[in-house]
Amino acid sequence: MSPSVTSESSTIKIVVAGGNYAGLNAMQHLYSSLLANDPKTAAAAANARPNVEITLIDRRDGFIHCIGLTRGLTKPEFGADLWVEYSTVSWLQHPSIRIVSGTVAEITADKVLLSNGDSYSFDYLLIALGLSRFAPIGLRSSTKAKYIEEIAESHAQILAAQSVAVVGGGAVGLELAADIKSDFPEKQVTLIHSRALPVPGPFKDEFRHMVVDIMQEIGVDLVLGERVVAQTPESADMSYDRTKHSPMPERVGTMSSNAELALASGRAINADLAIRCLGTLNKRDLLRLPLAADIFGDDGIAVKDTMQIDSEHYPNIYACGDICSRALVKLAGVGMYGAYIAARNISRSVLAIGKLEDGDRYPSQLMLLLGKDHFALQLGDEIWEKERTREHVHKDMGLLKCVEVMSLHKEPEYVSLD
Repeated sequence: MSPSVTSESSTIKIVVAGGNYAGLNAMQHLYSSLLANDPKTAAAAANARPNVEITLIDRRDGFIHCIGLTRGLTKPEFGADLWVEYSTVSWLQHPSIRIVSGTVAEITADKVLLSNGDSYSFDYLLIALGLSRFAPIGLRSSTKAKYIEEIAESHAQILAAQSVAVVGGGAVGLELAADIKSDFPEKQVTLIHSRALPVPGPFKDEFRHMVVDIMQEIGVDLVLGERVVAQTPESADMSYDRTKHSPMPERVGTMSSNAELALASGRAINADLAIRCLGTLNKRDLLRLPLAADIFGDDGIAVKDTMQIDSEHYPNIYACGDICSRALVKLAGVGMYGAYIAARNISRSVLAIGKLEDGDRYPSQLMLLLGKDHFALQLGDEIWEKERTREHVHKDMGLLKCVEVMSLHKEPEYVSLD
């Protein structure tokens, strides 16, 4: 049977800490199982449901389609469409749902504390806080209006530069360099990466060479196997204390104007604008779970196939998305699927229906959207041909598909767990 929790009050409190792909998709499936109306069920049966209160805690006032952010910086009119405000999502206005605007500062065994001092107790918790990135890919804005201003500022810096150096050959650095060169072919765009080939992770060199060929075809200058050892002037992230996680990385910039980058070989590269895209930061310091002190590993929070955190002491705490160790390659789709499993299992526990479900595991994959007309995909050990991949590429970088899958413009249907 699924583990149940008895609340001190008659209301069962479910808290989802973090929104976006994982958190918001979990909210949708919690709604479908616990709040949506079943057209086949009589009103009396519907009234017999447990009384639940579902709280979404998010520092943003909406969903942001992060997959499209690199293009949002080069095309701010496209970037503006990437943010969907929660106030426009009808089912989030349900009286049993509340949305709390705030930044999570600490998570204990029974409550979530915010940076403003507020706290929210829970019977069930889903941690979906993702990973942190420095600006401009990491967004400091909490409202759509501020976000539009933020990407406009970054766009203006890109627009003013005749030469741009992107440091880091992971997915974000590659897509940003490709978008800048594709949208501004007159600019000199250089990508610097410390390894001999781009795309770190469990991918084939054949795939990496394919990416190199595409980047060269677009016109990006590649400097591979070279490490940046100094930069003048330094960007704010270069002096950031990663042990403190304060201020939020999203409030710390990676862009420097009129930069000189010194490479380990002794070579120097000058650029009107340098942008560093060098990975993510975890949120290990937020957890205060004394009976599971080692639950947060190098790849994130260890979870079971049920998406419960991997500790017998906290069966009512779940984690999904980039913050958990479910997948080596952090992807929106993996986070959304984990959220689906977690939400169904929380709902099963609330309704006392059957045993918890195990989620499937999928092979590592990566699709790179490189400028307007180029892309590359490796799924598991298979590298897809261009025409086969094209069928899965969307001009809006998957925005409409995500909006549809998460029911942001429609009411989710009732789903029975029987």
